[in-house]
Amino acid sequence: MKKFLLSLVAMMVATTSFAQNTVVASLSHEGETTMFYGLSGLVNAAAAAKSGDIINLSRGIFNATTIKAGITLRGAGIDSDDPTYLNGNLHIEIPSDDANHFTMEGIICNNEMSMKGTFSTPQIVKCKLSSGFTTKTTSDNIDILVVNSKVIDHFNVGGVCKVSLINSYVDGVGINNNAHLMGLNCVIWKDRVDYLYHSVWKNCIFFSGKNYDYALPTDCECTNCVGVNYGKDPFRNLTIKPGCSTATYAEAFKDFTGTYTDEQTFELSAAAKANDNFKGTDGTEVGLYGGPVPFNLNLSYPLISTMKVDEQTDSEGKLGVTIEVK
Repeated sequence: MKKFLLSLVAMMVATTSFAQNTVVASLSHEGETTMFYGLSGLVNAAAAAKSGDIINLSRGIFNATTIKAGITLRGAGIDSDDPTYLNGNLHIEIPSDDANHFTMEGIICNNEMSMKGTFSTPQIVKCKLSSGFTTKTTSDNIDILVVNSKVIDHFNVGGVCKVSLINSYVDGVGINNNAHLMGLNCVIWKDRVDYLYHSVWKNCIFFSGKNYDYALPTDCECTNCVGVNYGKDPFRNLTIKPGCSTATYAEAFKDFTGTYTDEQTFELSAAAKANDNFKGTDGTEVGLYGGPVPFNLNLSYPLISTMKVDEQTDSEGKLGVTIEVK
């Protein structure tokens, strides 16, 4: 009961702070909650965090930092009216003997996110990386999972990393000769698809902004994928390419014509949804809304949206508090 009350009080303080436009990072460690305020809230919370802890970030802007423990980092959601933003480069450098995963959900990174080292599978879920992602060294050995997210500018994978992109939008992908990448039900902007060495793609849509003639390298595998707005068939040099086809913007998308905006949904046109060329290996549509985890940005944890505190106590000395959680 004591731990529950402490958590409730922490949530009340955090929510009250939201109303006062003060950003708050709350660190949960073994049932105890510590609050860190202001732009440096995440910096200070991450410095105090231990493996397995949870850091909840309020709406607003925080300075980014280096994460050195397998923690869970939660924000207010990237489609919120008032999202959680990280300014500055976010670095993930977790010791190889840390048994816990790093997980990040519901956060917009305004600058680059990077990972360095060898550690257990980090997860990027329902996030937006506005200035790209990269692994930093030739010796990085990380199995990276990206789900229901948007990566803008670049996604560069080096070392001997393995990456799974699931139901996500990615703006430009680069893979070195030792890394491996699997994409499932993604939408990929890539003019120079000849850089996608030994990657495997299923139920994905590749689109070119400039009608280029580049082709996927011969060591790629593509199944039930669609190439949109390429000058020539981007799958033409592949040995393994069952169910792959090409299309124009008008044939593929409801309203997307090649210019990215945050509001763009990448929905298929009605004609495409009825066309077998746009069916994935599981019979659902190719792109973001088919497959195992159709794209949505609903958070996996409750988020306090409003709180009302009575101005005075009642006749029994109790203070009424109404909390709305979504």
